[in-house]
Amino acid sequence: MPVYFDHNATSPMHPQVADALIPFLQNPTGNPSSLHSYGRMARSAVESARAEVAMLLGCSSDDVIFTSGGTEANNLLLKGFVEQQCDSPIVSSEIEHPSIIEPLMQLRSDGYDVILLKPDQNGVVDLEAASSVLTGVTPQLLSIIYANNETGVIQPLEALSTMVDHESCLIHSDATQAVGKIPINLSQPGIDAISFSAHKLGGPQGVGALVIRRKPNRLLISGGDQENKRRGGTENVAGIVGLGKAVQIARLEMEQKQHHLEKLRNAFEAGLQSIPDSVIFGQRVARLPNTTYFALPYYHGETLLMELDRAGFALASGSACHSAVTEPSHVLKAMGVDDSLALNAVRVSFGMQNKLQEVEMLVTKLQQLVNKLPAVVRRVAV
Repeated sequence: MPVYFDHNATSPMHPQVADALIPFLQNPTGNPSSLHSYGRMARSAVESARAEVAMLLGCSSDDVIFTSGGTEANNLLLKGFVEQQCDSPIVSSEIEHPSIIEPLMQLRSDGYDVILLKPDQNGVVDLEAASSVLTGVTPQLLSIIYANNETGVIQPLEALSTMVDHESCLIHSDATQAVGKIPINLSQPGIDAISFSAHKLGGPQGVGALVIRRKPNRLLISGGDQENKRRGGTENVAGIVGLGKAVQIARLEMEQKQHHLEKLRNAFEAGLQSIPDSVIFGQRVARLPNTTYFALPYYHGETLLMELDRAGFALASGSACHSAVTEPSHVLKAMGVDDSLALNAVRVSFGMQNKLQEVEMLVTKLQQLVNKLPAVVRRVAV
């Protein structure tokens, strides 16, 4: 099997997570809303997982709404918590994940005023431009990604939060890539809500959470009183148990994980610099410890991915949700990257299973692929 370097798309399930959730798949599991012993056991498991999320994020257990993943959590936030018939705009950015951008475009088509802030060339939301846009504006919602899924660039949420009125504006962050990789503390002022998925931090696919202190204005999924009447439907007990275990492991191993991932990323980027004309996007600013988004001007991204896959390495071209799209990354376009270079972009995202030797092997293979190209190809490309 190829060496897996695509953890931002999904991370392999941690063995302890599998051990925790398997009993809830193999044995009789009650409905958490039932009053008998099976139901009480299921409810206890769900609430234990909820408490683990609260401990990791510094919030109350009552703030945690379990969902089917980050995409549902983002849609629930955007469509369930915005005020109808409200003149106040919704403010986000041009570098959001599709699960934010596409619901925003639906809201815009429904008549909502949607403002998208621009990033600078490093992929950071431009604070000066944001201040200019937000001066004199009273948004009802500010939603900014915590760390970009393609570049890994961490956004200046604290600075942006000072530009809006906290009494009238809900501040949300899609933290899907950040939860479990870097510390997030919702007990500190600045963020009112975050969303994330379990499978980005070693948990199962198909489960996530929206963490928020408010109740929605309208439910996207109705038909039951589950999740404190904020999201109807019988809870995915096994998935939630897996999420809780993954969150617990992330909390206990955060520092160790950061150190390991940074070591891998730094080694890879040092190797990349030995390849002429290689470009690393967002290299000059704070990023996730596991993510490198790079391009070789003379190698189309899809071609490079196929070459690397044949050589035994699994990488990605950017967002897994849009991996079949052969257009330039909307994130890189927003950063002002030329389409010809953006089409060459490839993302490496490391995980705890990866080893330094595997990183060195990847660098060696990239060097070999480049050296096979005729010199004239490299000269023309740059």
